Amino acid sequence: MKKNISTATQKTLSLLHAGKLEGVERYAGKHVYVAGDTVIPLQSGKRTKAQLSKLIKTYGRIPVITFVPRQGMSYILCLWERS
Repeated sequence: MKKNISTATQKTLSLLHAGKLEGVERYAGKHVYVAGDTVIPLQSGKRTKAQLSKLIKTYGRIPVITFVPRQGMSYILCLWERS
């Protein structure tokens, strides 16, 4: 993980992706913001920008945005190179 991410955020991300964070099932299959020990589900549409601005004001930095996989499911990541 990048060094500019706080230790609390790194710990929360590790627990979240391992499925060991309390209440992880409500975030499964969703994109979330992680700032310190706080996990906030990503809103959709135009509300996302307003939500991000509010979080930056609240936490003083840009939160990490990540996808929380559902436990027991496999995901395939496909990357395309633009030509």
